[in-house]
Amino acid sequence: MAPPGAVDTGVAGKGNDIKSVVPVSVMKLADTMADVPEKFIKAMGERPTVAYNDYCKEIPVISLKGINSSEAERARIVAEVGLACAEWGIFQVVDHGVPEDLMRRMMENSLAFFKLPLEEKLKHATKPGGFPVGYASGSHRSDDDILDWRELMVHRCLPQSVREQDINVWPESPETYRETLAEYSDNVDALVTALLGLISESLGLPTDYIKNAVGGEETEQKILANFYPQCPRPDLTLGLRSHTDYGTITVLQQEVGGLQAYKEDRDIWVTVEPIPGALVINLGDQIQILSNAKYCSVEHQAVVNSNETRLTLVVFANPNSMARMGPAPELVSEENPAKYRSFTFKDYLAICYAKQTKKHYDALAI
Repeated sequence: MAPPGAVDTGVAGKGNDIKSVVPVSVMKLADTMADVPEKFIKAMGERPTVAYNDYCKEIPVISLKGINSSEAERARIVAEVGLACAEWGIFQVVDHGVPEDLMRRMMENSLAFFKLPLEEKLKHATKPGGFPVGYASGSHRSDDDILDWRELMVHRCLPQSVREQDINVWPESPETYRETLAEYSDNVDALVTALLGLISESLGLPTDYIKNAVGGEETEQKILANFYPQCPRPDLTLGLRSHTDYGTITVLQQEVGGLQAYKEDRDIWVTVEPIPGALVINLGDQIQILSNAKYCSVEHQAVVNSNETRLTLVVFANPNSMARMGPAPELVSEENPAKYRSFTFKDYLAICYAKQTKKHYDALAI
């Protein structure tokens, strides 16, 4: 998924290659435009209906403190996680073990990158073709007619073999960028492993079941930094259009509101409240499929506002490309037959795009 086609970046003498992969800087638009350009205006039914700071107090907040202190305490946490996965597909965790100082440093380094001159950011521009890695603005898809109000930077961080291959092209400014990103990657990966264990147990499966199913130590991780500038007309656009995540689970760090989840049984959008030190967890398509639809891959989007810029860090935990995915056989029976076909993860998006279903996992429905 490459960024949109040629749009004038305002960078003279950089050649057609850069113009072909990075659209105009949304940060520059925010500084110079009094209104939202037409290319960012969403269709009527896609515009936000709930404000960025109209927070929902019902979304579960789960403390992981004592996760290994006793069987009774772990059972309580497992039950809370299972209920959140079944009823919401999204929840927040506190006492999660990722150091707050590390979370702060990651935010500071990411913000410093986005504040670099556009010419510097363009040195890390994503290349056409395949999943985007690097810097983009407005979108990472070449076929987008309507853009999102954001800039983004994507890194491949795991497995270790991929990190060793990519780390030399990660930004060097600020000077602690690479070191901090690697440390953050490892800490969140440990949290993801713990969460997959809790989700496995909540389904009545062995603790390491999902981790092994998605590839064990060869699972993939991408870290995305999103920068959403203040927007003159937040009622007309989105920072990120509605979607479900195609991987296993996603971990998000935010300080300013904007993440919204769709509560399907109520037909409403709800805004996730930023809680200091908390991390937001949302389930991806592979958990819905593996659980045979007991748990839901939550549809979500990001809204923007005219008062504050918003920076988020998003960690995507995805199966290894060769992992064989599908409903867990232990969860399938004559009374509860498989609802999805099996597939290799590398084939998942190709199947979904060919079927052109709004929710990717519907393409695998039996």
